[in-house]
Amino acid sequence: MSADGKGQPPESGEISPEDREAIRQRSAELGRKLDALKSQKVTVERSAGGGSQDQSAYGTAFKFAAELVVGVVVGGGFGWLLDRQFGTAPWLMIVLVILGFAAGLLNVVRAAQLAQAKNEPLQKAAASIKADDDE
Repeated sequence: MSADGKGQPPESGEISPEDREAIRQRSAELGRKLDALKSQKVTVERSAGGGSQDQSAYGTAFKFAAELVVGVVVGGGFGWLLDRQFGTAPWLMIVLVILGFAAGLLNVVRAAQLAQAKNEPLQKAAASIKADDDE
């Protein structure tokens, strides 16, 4: 390479000034997009009532499991009590355990739909940013 560095391609590991400027512009563009996404997330969380009550994935999974287990336990408990009262063991307990499972499953589905509805605007915003990056 000549002393002034002009006229010859850069050696391996060197970045040309044009490439540096392109990288700098791309970095600034990505920063603007991230800031826009963060502001959208804050707006969505405030409108959804989330904000400080943001749940972790483990918390949400535990909540789903607890709702399912509580439905089965409550159904089984009521069935056991009714079987003792009426002498129909174990039929009412079996029926009410099945109904408790169905009720718990319905609660889990409703909670999952609510969580999905809260996250859908964020997913759309992230998808639009990714589509912009691909172009």
